[in-house]
Amino acid sequence: MNRTMTGFEITRIPEPKLVFADGEENKDPRAGLLEHGPCPISEKVDIEVVNVGIVGSSRSISRMEELLRGMRSGIRSNENRKRWKQNFPGFDSKTGIGIDYQTLDEWKGRIRPKDMQQIEELPSREDRVEFTLKLFNSHIQRVCSQTPKPDVVFVPVPQRIVDSCSDPSTDTQRIRTETTNFHSQIKISGMKNRTPTQLLLPRTLYQEGEDVQEESELAWNLAVGMLYKAREGRPWKLAKLRSRTCYAGISFYRERGEGGETRAALAQVFIENGRNFVIEGGEVEDISGDDRPGETHLSREDAQRLAEDILEQYGQYRDVYPDRFVLHKSSNFLDEEAQGFSDGAADVPEKEFAAVRERHPFRLFPGTGDHPALRGTLAIPPGRRECYLYTQGYVPEQSVYNGPGTPNPIVIHPHEEYFSQDYRRFCQEILSFTKLDWNSSDFCKRLPVTLGIAQKVGGILAEPEASDINLDTHYYYYM
Repeated sequence: MNRTMTGFEITRIPEPKLVFADGEENKDPRAGLLEHGPCPISEKVDIEVVNVGIVGSSRSISRMEELLRGMRSGIRSNENRKRWKQNFPGFDSKTGIGIDYQTLDEWKGRIRPKDMQQIEELPSREDRVEFTLKLFNSHIQRVCSQTPKPDVVFVPVPQRIVDSCSDPSTDTQRIRTETTNFHSQIKISGMKNRTPTQLLLPRTLYQEGEDVQEESELAWNLAVGMLYKAREGRPWKLAKLRSRTCYAGISFYRERGEGGETRAALAQVFIENGRNFVIEGGEVEDISGDDRPGETHLSREDAQRLAEDILEQYGQYRDVYPDRFVLHKSSNFLDEEAQGFSDGAADVPEKEFAAVRERHPFRLFPGTGDHPALRGTLAIPPGRRECYLYTQGYVPEQSVYNGPGTPNPIVIHPHEEYFSQDYRRFCQEILSFTKLDWNSSDFCKRLPVTLGIAQKVGGILAEPEASDINLDTHYYYYM
């Protein structure tokens, strides 16, 4: 579909397809898992058993086990008449999900009542958070030192811990101080012990309060996460993506603590089936200046070094140099930056650099009918300096727009020199990357994983402790 509206070129990119077991395709992650099963890692088995560790209080461990038992038998949706609110079918070879779990007593770390009482008696919230982290880290280390060890460790946080350690001035259950993020610290602890972790806050675990993810949705997302973390491989992959192309996304973060340096977190989706890895970009100089508040820009030298690091990692995985280098960033490319990235990729014949931003006042409204803009709609304005892509909107495959208000597009702003001018192909790839977040069973995400993952990774790498360990390249440690 192509049409012109007051100088705009309006077209729609078809919904990308995903590949599951035996090369079977589907556009919907859940439907594909149910009909075909996940992509196999090695030899196919009907049921893959996930070894599950749990660290929490006796009560939160018991609730976690109750949730897992419910997932084994299946959990009905409160709104199962809606196509996007499906029942969770359970762990059964006939459902297609293809996993079950087992948990042993030695894989459980129990926070005792006297431990929580000791936390509550500490005078400052910072002290309480620090003591709590040491307690959880010691349990995670012990659980992961068992033989055999668990494939994944669930951390159902007790309510008393949240009451003692969360900020009382906010209504959130997240545990943070000016220098510490509990979630990020648990992820780092899992990385140290070579075991992915999954946190659950009491509000989610006990299904309390308004706007809580309902249990069937929680079960879907936990099951996909278990598949990815335990199997160390992708539950699905993309059916179509250009080969010998290195895709990278850059996100910046500042180390927590006094005098923290600006660094670059990189998440890369680097081959045609969407397999990704993470690298830490190292310390960089921010050359933005006062005229660009809220943005981070690199010097030519830092940009060149980052591009060289990216391509070196790509070469280690592929044993071949790419023909094309695609780079996504959340802020526009200054000419100095773009030249540095180009210098670092001097041997790559084709280079495409583009800023991808979340917000823009541009909107499309239906001329007829009740449906908002379709997901995949692409609007290219006169002048062709940027374009607007609806990564969220009405999804014909589910007959729904599952979002608040009027959908708004993301903005793709390519660099003038480093771009092929093929907006449709470039945006088709971005749309594909909105379907590769294996931390969720959602039909799609708003941002491509090249940036969405990099932002999540940056929050974890900002912890001071992250600089003291050998960071793993696999995304399942960060999600």
